[in-house]
Amino acid sequence: MTIDTKKDIYELGEIPPLGEVPAQMYAQVIRRDRFGDPAQAFAVEKLPVPDIGPNEALVYVMAAGINYNNVWAALGSPVDVIRVHAGLGDDSGYHIGGSDASGIVYAVGSDVTNVKVGDRVVAHCGIWDEDDPWIKNGGDPIEAPSAKIWGYETNWGSFAQFAKLQNR
Repeated sequence: MTIDTKKDIYELGEIPPLGEVPAQMYAQVIRRDRFGDPAQAFAVEKLPVPDIGPNEALVYVMAAGINYNNVWAALGSPVDVIRVHAGLGDDSGYHIGGSDASGIVYAVGSDVTNVKVGDRVVAHCGIWDEDDPWIKNGGDPIEAPSAKIWGYETNWGSFAQFAKLQNR
């Protein structure tokens, strides 16, 4: 008889076995009705661990950086980040900020070849479409029209137990 010991969620400070991705995680979350002072805008919530696409990795976050993007996201100004996410097809209604992270890879998408489960990684904030004509013509990816700031203009940043990262 096999007993399934996988947990639905791991408490803060409790590290899941390598490669074991629970159904839920804790995250510091901003919701539109809390826009304002960052001390009140961010709240710890239990959320589903995000699914990853073919060119993404799921990283168990060991450290996250703080910058002004997080203050602006909390204020909802100059950009309503939740509205930006919705425009990109993310209708979750919340924002998990954080644009800098270090951690351990727990899952990789089918097209990811540069990292594997168990690798220790450091993430930067830049994401972009690899098929962007600017990049294909030799332009700097961070200057491309498709460039966005992960954890600010996109969701699933480093202020959570697990972050969804683009394959870079």
